[in-house]
Amino acid sequence: MRGLLIGGVLLAAVSCSGNGDGMGPVAATGSLRVIQAAESTATLDVLVDGGVVINGLGTGTISSPVTVPVGQRVIGFRPAGGTTSPNLLQLAVLADSEYTAVVIDSSTVLNPIALTDSGGIPAAGKTKLQVANFASLAGPIDVYRRQPDFDGLVDLMFPFDYRAVSGYVQSDPGEWQVLVATEARIGGVPPDVPQDTLLIVEPISLAAGQAVTVVLLDKAGGGIDAVVMRDR
Repeated sequence: MRGLLIGGVLLAAVSCSGNGDGMGPVAATGSLRVIQAAESTATLDVLVDGGVVINGLGTGTISSPVTVPVGQRVIGFRPAGGTTSPNLLQLAVLADSEYTAVVIDSSTVLNPIALTDSGGIPAAGKTKLQVANFASLAGPIDVYRRQPDFDGLVDLMFPFDYRAVSGYVQSDPGEWQVLVATEARIGGVPPDVPQDTLLIVEPISLAAGQAVTVVLLDKAGGGIDAVVMRDR
């Protein structure tokens, strides 16, 4: 199963497997990684049950996974060395599960909200891609994808508002590409040829069974950037 935790926010991917190494009982854990997309602080600390597990995560970067014990956990965020946001995430951690948090500002307060999505597992021999828009300063945008089984650009979703997530699109193994442009409408829909391109993400090569989320972020100094997150 895969979950998508969104809002101030969390994009979470969940996968489960057994531990059968014959070494006796071990403490069951999941893991957490974080993308820092909050413009109100240059660096971010992440806390689990009040203890710091990630220190000084810079804006626009993604952390390495950290181990989190199973059970009901309280996930907090704070400017590095500062005061923890009053809005805490209550997260039920499953054994052998992986979660990814995208932390954004909500009126300069880090505010987690949860939304689930189970569409991240590709069909046999296929791949999947989705895009999440956390570029708060970009303004209205159009997002296009080029997928392995189709040569041209196809709009992903419209309108593509701030905090919107496209949901997964499925295709063959091969190279995907994502292009972001300033929003334009012809007859109420995005044009076939994007206008005023803002970002072209480097080609993303996916093998059968793999899935990714492309997270759009504000770029330091202005503009728009992207983090490619491997979900499977």
